[in-house]
Amino acid sequence: MKPLRTRARIWLSALALMAVAGLLRAAEARGDSPDEPWILDSNNWQQAQDLLPEPVIKRVREGDYWFKIAPLDPVRFRHNYSSTFWEGSAANEGRFDLDEETCGLKDRETGTMPTHVVGYPFPTIEQTDPQAGCKIAWNFAATNWQAEGQGATFTLDGVDRRGHFRRIKAFLHFLSLLGSDIPNPKNLRQASISGALEPNDVEGVSTLTLRHNDWKSQDSLWAYVPSSRRARRVNAATRSDPVAGLDIFSDDVNCYGGKIEYYSWKLVGQGVVLAPVVQPYPFPQRQIGPTRFAVDIPYLKAAYEVPGSTGAPWLIVENLVLVPRPVWIVEGQSNDPYYNFGKVIMYFDRDMYRIYWKLVHNRAGEYFYTAMCGYHWSKNDEGTFTAVTPNLVMGVNDKSNRAGLGGRFLSQFIERNFDPAYFSLRTLTRLTD
Repeated sequence: MKPLRTRARIWLSALALMAVAGLLRAAEARGDSPDEPWILDSNNWQQAQDLLPEPVIKRVREGDYWFKIAPLDPVRFRHNYSSTFWEGSAANEGRFDLDEETCGLKDRETGTMPTHVVGYPFPTIEQTDPQAGCKIAWNFAATNWQAEGQGATFTLDGVDRRGHFRRIKAFLHFLSLLGSDIPNPKNLRQASISGALEPNDVEGVSTLTLRHNDWKSQDSLWAYVPSSRRARRVNAATRSDPVAGLDIFSDDVNCYGGKIEYYSWKLVGQGVVLAPVVQPYPFPQRQIGPTRFAVDIPYLKAAYEVPGSTGAPWLIVENLVLVPRPVWIVEGQSNDPYYNFGKVIMYFDRDMYRIYWKLVHNRAGEYFYTAMCGYHWSKNDEGTFTAVTPNLVMGVNDKSNRAGLGGRFLSQFIERNFDPAYFSLRTLTRLTD
């Protein structure tokens, strides 16, 4: 009998191959080369009716959406993560467990939350495991820990049927500590600072988030408003509030931006989806300092920015492709009574553990919102260090028929030795000095 990990990988590969085979047959039927990208639109939507969430394929069928579908080599795609990451994943087999009360990650030897993790905590997941949903969520978190420090300037855009109506330019600096060797005296899981750069009415408004590396504490959040020159504490549940009145939420970063312990997770299925990526394979990391690297990324233009484009004004029409990927389908629900969302359905890559799509219901159980989350990968020249970065959120409120676009930055930096002291109230209150 083959080991469980080997059998799981064979089954995962079979799912991906089935999806690819279906798309290849569709390409042949159209007379297209299976090695070339092709367009999915209202004329051939049936070819993807089982590969996209229902609200999305409905918009394809009605002509609101069209997507460029690209071929993918699953083995090469897997190498978007470094050999160090995959070796760490294999070494983690049997090392971790879960705290039954909180879904917290637990080191079997110490019985506590680990302070350093490389690779997936749970390299083998069985669909019949009642804790599978929580384990999937922790594997997702572990992919974010690879990147150590990152930063970028990005935009938040409000778009409705008439076109673009608001833009906010902002920056985000982020530090992940569980996957790095950076000293961590405060035992944080991660830290971030973000701030608005324009327009004038929000310039200088900024936030600091400290995520504590334990099972039960809430994130420590502060918001700073220049007019009052004061930082005030904010409840972590505000992640489910609209950002600046737009149809996009703080919890849309990576398609889930909260602490794993905030949610109850339940595996409800598996399948194959078309996954949004800037390109399937890594961008180069260009060294610009002793520990800092730059990554240049093409801008993701929406239809409202390209004269003559068809489809909904918020649809990304340049520099984004969709590729077939096997997924776990997981239902998450917050344990916080002040959190605005009810049930959230998320589509996690079964091998790379990215969330590509999520369907959000309100607390009354009514569906209202879909987020498409796109990513890019980057790798250093030696191939020893890789990072995955959320580059796009296309959040669509199907009740109001409006959308919010987040991310879409042209460049980012990766900082492998961020000083944790930077992520402090002192920094937050002096950003506008």
